[in-house]
Amino acid sequence: MAIPSNETSLNLGEKTVQDLCENVSLDGDNVTGELNHIEGWKEFSSKSDENTGNFLPLYFEEAKGQPKGTVKCELKGTGVKLKKPVAVDEKDGLIVFQIHNQDNTIEITQEGKETRTLNLTGLTLKQE
Repeated sequence: MAIPSNETSLNLGEKTVQDLCENVSLDGDNVTGELNHIEGWKEFSSKSDENTGNFLPLYFEEAKGQPKGTVKCELKGTGVKLKKPVAVDEKDGLIVFQIHNQDNTIEITQEGKETRTLNLTGLTLKQE
């Protein structure tokens, strides 16, 4: 698992990794950097309250070409609306979360591996 770089081939529609975040890195289970404020990202969601905010892309090379659901992630914490794990896209190994607060965490479950929890307190959530 990694934070995608600008060289990672991703299908984010009209957005790029650079649009979403700056200097985001993963050190162990700690994510640091800045998430840009995005307005009206309709490819993420057609609902206006879900397509504006801060978004974190995660890339799982190991999910590419595997059966759907091999890698699942669940966003937890303040402001989270979806209360269940979401499968990482098996076509491109990508998943993007709308991050609501710095107390959010992302729990990652992967077949045959120990569950990981990403700590997002080191992120700066830019506002407009």
